[in-house]
Amino acid sequence: MSNNRKNNIRKERIIMIASSALVMVALTVTGVYMKNQSSLQQDDGYSIDFSELENNMNDEVSDQLGGLTENNPLNGEDIPGGSDVIGGGLPDVPEADLDYDPMAEVDSDRIEIPGLTDQENFPGEEGAPDDLKPSTDSDEEENSGDMRQEENPGNGQEENGSGALSAEIPEENPDQAQPGQTPTDSEELQTARQLQYSEDQGLVRPTAGEVLMHYSMNGSIYFATLDQYKYNPAVMLRATEGDSVLACAEGQVVSIFEDSEIGTAVILDLGNGYQATYGQLKNLTVSVGSYVKGGDILGCVAAPTKYFSVEGPNLYFRLTRDSAPVNPETLFH
Repeated sequence: MSNNRKNNIRKERIIMIASSALVMVALTVTGVYMKNQSSLQQDDGYSIDFSELENNMNDEVSDQLGGLTENNPLNGEDIPGGSDVIGGGLPDVPEADLDYDPMAEVDSDRIEIPGLTDQENFPGEEGAPDDLKPSTDSDEEENSGDMRQEENPGNGQEENGSGALSAEIPEENPDQAQPGQTPTDSEELQTARQLQYSEDQGLVRPTAGEVLMHYSMNGSIYFATLDQYKYNPAVMLRATEGDSVLACAEGQVVSIFEDSEIGTAVILDLGNGYQATYGQLKNLTVSVGSYVKGGDILGCVAAPTKYFSVEGPNLYFRLTRDSAPVNPETLFH
């Protein structure tokens, strides 16, 4: 039983091998046949033999050259370079004869070319056309003047007797007062800018009220609203709301600001490092940069801030020199 099975397996293998061999042979024969058919179809009378074409062209060229030399009365011998052309070389081109030697005039100031420079003049020479003459500065100024007159006819100018245009330009006088400014105003501003305060001049009392809280930097004083003792670098003058506040001396307003303790405030620069600070103001009549004289009104006394609610309306006034507090009470007059 086992022998029969082995024989069957062996037969099947032989059959498979034979079938495979037949298939390979068939494919090979088919491929060779298709290749031959493809070559025949491509040739089909349309193939070009370039070697044959080159030979035919060489023969035609030789025939044409032979006919040319036979029909030429010079027979190709008297033609310059004729033998070289027939032999396949290039003809020798004879050097053209020039009427002048350009290299001989390389170092000269002017190169003359026959037929071109013998009848024309260079710009600037006598006899030269006007369009070749170089323009001069005088010509340019004259042309520009003509153009200006054409562009701005009559432009604020009057025509004199000779027909020329003349313009009158007013001369400016630096000493002449500007519009809206009289010589008196100019002198006052110049004087106001020269601030030279000294304690010998004293101070105008800012308001007529008595001293409510004295200047004290040597010891502390009592602040009723704050219910505490502390140093006081200013003086508080009793006043009524709406009282006028006067400038203590000649000076310039350098600052206007708001402060929680002294309300609306103004700083007046007196010169030489002295500055006066006014507090608790309203209805100001000055602005930053303006100049005032001693006794001018700066504004009015405002309602007291919450820091002076118990003390009531008063004017806060402080005097400093180079930011150091100064007692103003001794300077009032």
